[in-house]
Amino acid sequence: MATTLFVGPLAACASSGGAGGSGGSGGGGTVTVGESTSLSGSIANLGQTGLQGLQMAVADINAKGGLLGKKVKVVSADDSTQPATGAANARSMITKNKAVALFGPVSSAVASAEQQVAEQYKVPIFFHTSNDVSLMTKTFTPYAFQNVPSTTMEPRAVADYLAKKVGDKQITIATFAPDYSFGHDTVDGFLQALQKLHVNYKLVKQEFPPLGASNISSYLSALVSSHPQYVFNAQYGGDLVAFTKQAEQFGFFKDTKVIAMYAYAPLDALGSSAPAGAIGFDRAAFWAIDNPAMSTFVKAYQAKYKKYPTEWAILAYASAQEWAYGVKKANSFDSDKVIKAIPGATVPTIIGDMKIRACDHQAEVPEYVGTISKTANPKYGGVHLYDDVFKAPFKDISLSCDEAKALQK
Repeated sequence: MATTLFVGPLAACASSGGAGGSGGSGGGGTVTVGESTSLSGSIANLGQTGLQGLQMAVADINAKGGLLGKKVKVVSADDSTQPATGAANARSMITKNKAVALFGPVSSAVASAEQQVAEQYKVPIFFHTSNDVSLMTKTFTPYAFQNVPSTTMEPRAVADYLAKKVGDKQITIATFAPDYSFGHDTVDGFLQALQKLHVNYKLVKQEFPPLGASNISSYLSALVSSHPQYVFNAQYGGDLVAFTKQAEQFGFFKDTKVIAMYAYAPLDALGSSAPAGAIGFDRAAFWAIDNPAMSTFVKAYQAKYKKYPTEWAILAYASAQEWAYGVKKANSFDSDKVIKAIPGATVPTIIGDMKIRACDHQAEVPEYVGTISKTANPKYGGVHLYDDVFKAPFKDISLSCDEAKALQK
C-alpha cells in the first residue's frame, strides 16, 4: 500500500524529501524522523495534536543548533486508523525517507503493526499515545519505548480513585469500550484493579461498540436499561465527545456517573455540556504539572495554535526529548547505540524527569484523575476541569518488572 505524506498546516515542519544521516555524529546535513498516525476520522485530534507536539519539539531542537550538528526533519502520514496502512507508512519512512526514529500512532492495533516494522528494520519507535500493555510485554522489542500510562496503569489509577470515593459501599458498574485490544485490555485492567482493591461492586452490563461508530444509540439503550451507578468508558477523542452528547439526550448523567478519559481536549470540545460530577482521567494534565519547562511549552503552544495543549501534544514533545537524549548520550544516530543509551536513564522533559525502565522500556509516568467541576475555569478558557486532582504515582499502578518480564516473549 502506498504511503501518502500528509501535507497541510499540521505538517508545516514536515518534509517528504529524503533525510540522510542514518548513523555517525559528523556535523552538517539533515536527519529525518517519522510519525504515522491518525490524522483523519473521529480520533484525528489525538493524532493531529500529537504531530504538533513532535513538530514543536523538533523546531526547538533545531533552534538550538540541531542534534550532533544536523537539522532534524519530520515526515508524517495518515494511517486512517488501519494497521496495514500504518505499517506501510512506517516502512516507507524508513526505506525511502531514511527515518532514524519513528513516533506515534494513536491506535494500539496500528502501533503493533508499526512495532513489527520498527523491529524488522532496527529503528527505534516511541509510543506517545497508543498504550496497550502488550506492546511492552507480549510483543516487546528493544526498539520500542512507551511513554504513556499503559492499559494496566491507567485503569489501576482510576480504580484507586474510585475506591477512595465509594469506600465499602456496594456499587453497580457497567463498562463501555471500543471493540479492539485497547478497549478490552483497559476494561479488564479496571475490573481486575477493583477486585484487588476489594471494591464491592456488581457488573451489570458490558458494551463494545466499534471504534469510530457514529451511532451508538443501541449500545446506550442497553446501558440505560441496566441502571448502573457508574459506567467505566474507555473511549477517547471524538468518540468520547459523541458518546457524551448522545448520552445526555438519554438523560444518562442524572443517575449515572461516567468514568472516562475526560482530558483537556474533550472537556474543551464539550464546553458547558461537560458532565459535571463525572470522573475524568488525563495522562498529562498540564494544569497540574507545575514546572518552568511546562509553563514555557504551554505558552509557546498557545501562541502557535491558539489552544491549550492536549496530553497527546505534551507526551509527543516529551518523547522527542527522550529520543534526542538517547542520540546525545550515544553521540550517534545509530539505532543500536541509541536504544542502549535510553533504558535505565532519567530524561529531563517538559513533564519532569522521566525515568525509562530498563526491563520493559515503560516510562515511569503518573496518571491524573479527578471529578469534573460544575463551574468553568476562567484561567483555562472557561473549560470545566477537575475539582480535585489525584496524581497516581507510577510505583502504585505499574506492573512490576518481574510481571512484565513474565509476559514478554
